[in-house]
Formats: sequence, C-alpha cells, structure tokens
Amino acid sequence: MAVATVVVLAGLLAGCGSSGAPATPAPTSTAPTTTESPATPLAEAPEPAVSPPAQAGLPGTVIPLAGAPEGIAVTAGGTVAVNVRNPDGLDILPIDAVRPGSTTPPPTFVALRSEGRHLTLVGPDGPALSAGEKDGTLSVIDLRGGRIDYTVPTTGPAPHEAFAVGADTIFVANEFGNSFSIIRDRQVVRTVPTSLQPGGGAATADGRDAVGVGVRGRQITEYTATGDIVGSANCGAGPTHTVAGDDGLFWVNDTNGDAVLGFEATPGGPRQVASIPTGPGSKPYGDAYDTARHTLWVTLTGSNELLGLTLSGTGIRHRVVIPTVRQPNSVAVDPTTGEAVVTGSTTDGQLQFVTYPDALR
Repeated sequence: MAVATVVVLAGLLAGCGSSGAPATPAPTSTAPTTTESPATPLAEAPEPAVSPPAQAGLPGTVIPLAGAPEGIAVTAGGTVAVNVRNPDGLDILPIDAVRPGSTTPPPTFVALRSEGRHLTLVGPDGPALSAGEKDGTLSVIDLRGGRIDYTVPTTGPAPHEAFAVGADTIFVANEFGNSFSIIRDRQVVRTVPTSLQPGGGAATADGRDAVGVGVRGRQITEYTATGDIVGSANCGAGPTHTVAGDDGLFWVNDTNGDAVLGFEATPGGPRQVASIPTGPGSKPYGDAYDTARHTLWVTLTGSNELLGLTLSGTGIRHRVVIPTVRQPNSVAVDPTTGEAVVTGSTTDGQLQFVTYPDALR
C-alpha cells in the first residue's frame, strides 16, 4: 500500500480516547531516497534515558522480577518470556498467573550461555530468539517445554537482536560487526553489511521485506529475505529499535530525536512517510506492534510512560499515555487480548501488565 502522509503531533501525546487529527501532507524533505548522502555517524550510540523514580499507584498489575529484565515476548497462548541477567537466562511464566486474585508462581528459568538484550518470536507461540551479546551465539528456546531447542555459535561480534524473516530464515544484528548474520538450517549461510552499529531490525509478516537500523550510522536499510540490499535512507537523530506495522510499514524509535518515525518498504528502498513527536526528553526506546488492533506501543524512558497509538496507515485514530514502572526499556503485547507487558529494567526489576485500555478501542 502506498502511503504518502506524515503525522505531526505537537508536544507529548497525552489523553485518553481522543480522536487523531487528519494526517498532513509530507514535505518533500521528509522522504529520503537511496541517492541521499549518508547521515553523519554519531560519536556514541543512542541510549535510553536514565529514568526517574516511578510514580505511585501504577495502573495494571506490577510484580517483581530480579535480574534487570529487558527483552520480552508474549505468545498467542499467553506465555510471557523475559531476558534476565546475573545469572543470564530466560524467565518464563503464564500471563494468567498475574491476574488479580491469582497466586503468581516462581517463573521457570532457562539458563543461557550469554546475556540476551532483546527477545523475539519466530511464530505466534515461539520459539523465542535470544542473541548472546557476550559470546556471539544465538539461542532458540522452546517456550512450551522450557528448554533451549538449539544454539548457533559465532554469529558475529556482540549480536544484539535476532528476528525471523519468513518461516525458515533468521537475521542476527551484530552490533559491533556492522553486519547481519543470516541463518538457515541452524547455521550461518551469509553475512551482509549494515549501517554503522546495527541495533536490530524487523521483517514484514510475510517475510518479503526486512529492515535494519544503524544506531550510530543513523540509517535504515531495506533487505530482501535472502539478504540483498534494496536501499537505504537517513533515519533521525539517533534511532534505536524498529518494529513492523501494517502494509509494509516499519516504525522506528528515534531515541535522540524524541520521535517515532514511519518508513514504507518500496522496490527502491525505505521511504520515510511519518514523524510522530513524543515530547522533549521522552527518549522513546522499546516498541511492540499489535497487528490485531493496529496499535503501536512505545516506551518513553525519560518519563516512565507507555505511549499507545491506534493507527490507520500513518494516521492516528486514538492515543493514550500510561504511567509505567521505572526504566521501561521494553514492551511486548499479548496478541490474543491486547494486554501490554512492560519491563522495568533495573537490578531489582519489575514487570507491569496493562489491560488493553478502553481509550484505544
């Protein structure tokens, strides 16, 4: 679907249940092409804000989860999986166990060889993909059985995030190798270049288009499922993470630019079609997309908030801002219920479970 609108919201997107204004036409300068000069690389990679203390009386259910939890995924069957550290591993628990009145059992712990920063799913019920930053491995975890299915060694220097491209391919972003390792049949079959210091990437549901974001290179690059480069575009003041939306759209957190940027995958490479300001000092970082409800979730680490946007193309139909636990570095969504789960990525960390709000229905 061709998209040619830009959404611009002044200030922090706040309030519940309000309808979004029509999108405004995009100025030509906001649609980079593959012929542009590359952005000037950043001296240092963008990082989330060091969050202030959380406010009291947070909505939803909050439970403790030690180990600086960060990467998180929720399966269609209601299983929550979270990367934790010291010791490095994965905590697995049923989402029903944190309902009001329920007794939350200790999570199932799966030991991993190396710290994992981000967590993604191959399919609606897994397996989960955890890239080991310390030893350059990819762990593929069976969440139903609570065990490692297999490990792929030496994917590259400091793999930061892995994600599925279609049913049989995995891309691994090697943050300090400026490359993607492409894995099929449990082995690395190809390594392709990326923009400087790739923080991760995403792929469309059909696996036809994939993108990677260079957090220091400040570029987004589009790839085919086999790893061929389609094209690149400039990407904000300091992007970090991206997630696939609807109709070939990708949403990128411009952490240094306090905005969420929308890009469309095209035969000539990614084209910027939207820019959504998130407020000065908000530092958007974690993201998740609910395809059933067309809702984009973005964590604002500078203010301990979760921004929810129900979208129609690049237009915002409804929006909400929800207070969160401290240091909300990651968010995942239950694809069945729409419930959002936020990690409080501190040493004595927390998980916050937020019911899909009426404001976004």
